[in-house]
Amino acid sequence: MIRILSLAAALAAAPTAVHAKAEAPQGEKPAAEKKICKRETATGSIMARVTCRTKAEWEAITAQSQADRDLANDAARSRSLVGQSR
Repeated sequence: MIRILSLAAALAAAPTAVHAKAEAPQGEKPAAEKKICKRETATGSIMARVTCRTKAEWEAITAQSQADRDLANDAARSRSLVGQSR
């Protein structure tokens, strides 16, 4: 009888220990995975929208925006030089 009770107690405690071990690493997030939220207002709108992304995602968006801006500036410069005579 004592063996059955001790076995039942051990089995009841086992999933709790495994569950506690699984939660500990998830609770500690590195700084890179922390969400950063920004309020964005679309052109012509008065309603701001909150957008949350990780730091890496915001950096990728910024890099893509800069690349697009540089490409547009290069295209505008090349168009302005087409009709000019030297």
